[in-house]
Amino acid sequence: MAEKKIVVKIDSKGNLNAETFGMYGTECLDELDKLLKNIARNGKTTKKKDYYEQKTTLDDKVTNTND
Repeated sequence: MAEKKIVVKIDSKGNLNAETFGMYGTECLDELDKLLKNIARNGKTTKKKDYYEQKTTLDDKVTNTND
């Protein structure tokens, strides 16, 4: 499983740039909102390609329905 992380950079003018890794779809924005909820922010949100990817999970258990 890929490591999930958020990298936040603040420049000398106070501009904030946050980028997620290992997260897909709305999980990216949900986790950023949790992290930044107490920080006043007005700005633009740019979504990476990962935001639009559908994350699928596979269950590695095999079930025999003939028992």
